[in-house]
Amino acid sequence: MSDFQIQKKQAGAIVVLVITGKLDAKTAPTLSGELKGLVGTGHAKIICDMAGVSYIASAGVGTLKAGLVDAKKNGGDLRLAGLQKEVKDVFDVLGFTKLFTIASDINAAAKGL
Repeated sequence: MSDFQIQKKQAGAIVVLVITGKLDAKTAPTLSGELKGLVGTGHAKIICDMAGVSYIASAGVGTLKAGLVDAKKNGGDLRLAGLQKEVKDVFDVLGFTKLFTIASDINAAAKGL
């Protein structure tokens, strides 16, 4: 599961990024480019399905925060779904669970988006 991958799925006006592997300083630039590309082309309603993310470092959290800020500036939002306990614990410790809408799954994250 250490192989980092992003799969993009379109669900109406919402783009779902299915992320798997470790999100760290090595892989965060790939996610950053994907998020900037989406927002830059008018797709500012984004859900990151993180069920397959086994590890997240501060670089990954920072990338998601930057994506959230960009999405909100463009009238959208970036929501997180399916965080594993270890990953959610990182968000809790950093106080970022207050910043993001975090849902158990994609359907719950899509409500109101």
